[in-house]
Amino acid sequence: NGNCLKQGLQIDVLREVGRQYPVFCFLLIFMLSLTILLNRYLHILMVFWSFLAGVITFYCSLGPESLMPNILYTIKPKNKQQELFPLGHSCAVCGKVKCKRHRPTLLLENYQPWLDLNVYSKVDASMSEVLELVLENFVYPWYRNITDDEACVDELRITFRFFASVLVRRAQKVDVPSVISGKMMKAAMKHVDIIAKAKQKVKNTEGLQQAALDEYGPDLHFALHSRKDELHYLRKVTKMLFAYLMPPKATDCRSLAVLMQEILVGSVFLPTMDFMADPDTVNHMMLIFVDDTPSELAMEPPSALVPFLQKYADPRTKKTSVLKLELKEIREQQDLLFRFMNFLKQEGAVHVLQFLLTVEEFNDKILCPELSEAELQRLHGEVQHVYKTYCLEESIDKISFDRFIVEEIRNSKIFRSVPGKIIKEKGQNLEPFIQSFFNSCESPKVKPSRPELTILSSTAEYNKLSNDLYKNNANLSETLETNNRNYFMEMISVEGMYDYMMFMGRVVFHMPDWLHHILSGGRILLKNTLEAYMDNYIQHKLEMILQEHRVVSLVTMLRDAVFCENSEERTTGDKQRRAKKAFEEMINYLPDFIGKCIGQEAKYEGIRLLFDGFQQPLLNKQMTYVLMDIAVEELFPELGMVNF
Repeated sequence: NGNCLKQGLQIDVLREVGRQYPVFCFLLIFMLSLTILLNRYLHILMVFWSFLAGVITFYCSLGPESLMPNILYTIKPKNKQQELFPLGHSCAVCGKVKCKRHRPTLLLENYQPWLDLNVYSKVDASMSEVLELVLENFVYPWYRNITDDEACVDELRITFRFFASVLVRRAQKVDVPSVISGKMMKAAMKHVDIIAKAKQKVKNTEGLQQAALDEYGPDLHFALHSRKDELHYLRKVTKMLFAYLMPPKATDCRSLAVLMQEILVGSVFLPTMDFMADPDTVNHMMLIFVDDTPSELAMEPPSALVPFLQKYADPRTKKTSVLKLELKEIREQQDLLFRFMNFLKQEGAVHVLQFLLTVEEFNDKILCPELSEAELQRLHGEVQHVYKTYCLEESIDKISFDRFIVEEIRNSKIFRSVPGKIIKEKGQNLEPFIQSFFNSCESPKVKPSRPELTILSSTAEYNKLSNDLYKNNANLSETLETNNRNYFMEMISVEGMYDYMMFMGRVVFHMPDWLHHILSGGRILLKNTLEAYMDNYIQHKLEMILQEHRVVSLVTMLRDAVFCENSEERTTGDKQRRAKKAFEEMINYLPDFIGKCIGQEAKYEGIRLLFDGFQQPLLNKQMTYVLMDIAVEELFPELGMVNF
């Protein structure tokens, strides 16, 4: 009977509730006692009962995922720009790739991604200098022994411009603050966790890097296994991205594709990754990030905006290639014109040729010295027809023109000045089609059994792979089994900047339990607001870094690191002074009240752990490749979740 009574009253359940919620149970028993003893004051006690019921209801209705919305910062959605489809077509009317309603047409930005892409002239000059140094150091030394004709090198310059323009346009579409505060910060938290575990296993900083590499085990990035594997990885990624970064049909020319791949991988990308992972570079970037002083003012006003790499891509050759087809020759030969028309139909660009023929006919009429008023009015009508057919946004035959040309075509009062400007413009849109038409006629099909080419001799490759700072990377055996998954993209229990802050507090700074409980309680109220603030803060820092003079400085540093242009190499003393300053600034970056909450010693040890991690070149390179993988996935979402 006792057991039945105990089971009926569910004593065990009540005991468990009392154990988990002692405060609520005490208040409940206390209020019940007061109500029984002071029942004559029930009307007063009802106020306390109502308050207690409200607290219990509020507590039970909120869960760990219950969050108040952001109350301070307004998130401005990033303007979406037209997607680039280098391998496909999009409808000029609705913008869809597979449009069944409208006639498919080609997006001209796929052939000329630099359209409407302007940068400061000093930045453009710095980037042009770097790209020209690529040619001077890795193309001209052997190319000049073959010929002095600049035509092939001019083609390389256009390809470099196309390559860089696609990257810039795609980067403009990415919500960089969200990517940094999301995927990249999650990867960084996992990296910090690895370093913290490794720190517990070693007694000094000298063994930290190897301990962390051992902690990764089979999850170490493939590129870190050895310098040879790193070069192989970069080749594979570059080859995979060439379909999106090279001009249409350019990859059909196998010699050009292999030449570009080897130049970029061995002479640009590998030195760039070495530069980015160098502790001295990391310290420099850390100093920029933790710098809360007002933005450094440029010594000179902003330079003028110029078309991206236009001057760099201007042809140097003065000779006309006998293999190059001019538009006039195509028009005069019916066989070529017929083939060219078929090619344009495949590319969805017949309307570009139709526009050219219309302008040519209009040009013949307008140049007549004696025109009657009626003939002028008729020509005026033809100009209006050109505007409606090729300039209106809703037109299926719309062609991208400079804005001032569109305005002058639309304005009927100045239609006499239109022909000269159209004559200058008309060939620009057809030129890439002519080149692609020529390539499509000449490019042979690649035989699948043909071995991959390389332009690097064994001696040249050895020179590129040898590096005093990174040695042979982790120097792992080529037969080591690795996981084919992206270790850093696994879901961990934290999500968002607030959770990352709590994670850092527990793992790095070992904050006391009471502070962790307060932050856990404040998570419901502050998480969304803090993360909105951090997105704005990251955007502010990016704007500082992307100021003209800072970009020029970073490009110059990259140039000096890759091409050794600066004869005065940074000494060990210079690097040590920068490292010391970076550590001091990291200490000062955390407010004093944080030191009071977690303790000054815990603050120092936490910053020291992070700083020591930044001084390990191989750990920096591990993180650099992980961040590069995330950036590639964001810049090229077409790839999906691809295992590199």
